[in-house]
Amino acid sequence: MQYPTVANIDRRHELPYEQFAEEYLFPNKPVIISGAMEGWRAVDNWTPEYFKTKYGSISLCIDGKNYTMADFIDRVTSSTSANPAPYLRNEIIEQFLPELLADISPLPRYFFPNWLDGRLSRVLRSRLHSGSPELYIGGSGAKFPFLHFDSYHTHAFLAQIYGTKEYTAFSADQTSYIYVSPKQYNASQIPDIENPDLNQFPLFANAVPMRFRLHPGEILFIPGGLWHTAKMLTPSISVSVNRANASNWAKLTHDMCRNAPLHMKPIAAAYLTGLRAYRTLSGS
Repeated sequence: MQYPTVANIDRRHELPYEQFAEEYLFPNKPVIISGAMEGWRAVDNWTPEYFKTKYGSISLCIDGKNYTMADFIDRVTSSTSANPAPYLRNEIIEQFLPELLADISPLPRYFFPNWLDGRLSRVLRSRLHSGSPELYIGGSGAKFPFLHFDSYHTHAFLAQIYGTKEYTAFSADQTSYIYVSPKQYNASQIPDIENPDLNQFPLFANAVPMRFRLHPGEILFIPGGLWHTAKMLTPSISVSVNRANASNWAKLTHDMCRNAPLHMKPIAAAYLTGLRAYRTLSGS
C-alpha cells in the first residue's frame, strides 16, 4: 500500500538523558538513538553464523514448529519475501540463553528507571517478567505477525544488533483508522497492513504512518500506545526491553485494572497506586 502522507521520526546521536526524558519519554514521542550501545560485545559478535556455530544443537519452538538452531539459521540466511523464514521473537534471554546477557551490558541509561523490576514489583513478574531483555532473529521478508502496541502501555526499546528492519508505526491519534480488535485492545484486526482490504477496512486509507529503517547500533524508543509492526529487510538480530515508570504508570494502571476480575479491581488499583507512591518518594 502506498500511503499519501508519511510522518517523520527523529534521529538523535548520543542524546543526553535529560533531553530524552523531556523531549521523548514524557511527551510519549518515538525517537531513534545512536551512540548508546558502545561496549556491547553483541554488536561485534552476534551474527547468524555465530548463533549457528555456538548454539546449533539447541532446540527451538517457533509458532508451534520445532527446529534446531542450525536449521533455523539456515532458513534465516536463505529467507525471502516469497518464502520467509520463521521469526524467533520475544524470547526472554534470561530463560533462553542467559550467558548472552553479558554481551548486552551495560544497558543504556535510557532504559531506566524500570519500575517493573524490584522486590515490590514481583506481583507483575508473571505478566511482564521484570522487563528482562528479549531476543529476536529473523530473515529477509519475515514480519511481526500483526500491528499492535505493547501490553499495558509499556514502553519498548528495540536495539538493532545485526541487519536492518523496517518499521511502520502509527501514533495514538490514528487509532480510529486502525480497526482495533474487539478481542484484544492492543491489536489491529487488519491482517496485512501492506496489502489491506480497503473494502473491509476503508478508514485505514486515511491513516498516516511513520515508516523508517533501524540499522545496527541504533535503538528505537517506542512509547506506550504507539501502534507498530516490523519486517526484516535482511537477516536481522535485535533485542528489546519493556519499561514502565512515572511517564506511563497511569496508563499501565488503567489497563491492568480494566483487565482485572471485578473483585480484584480495587486491590489492583491500591497496589499499583501504592507502588507508584513508593517509587516516586524513593526516587527509584
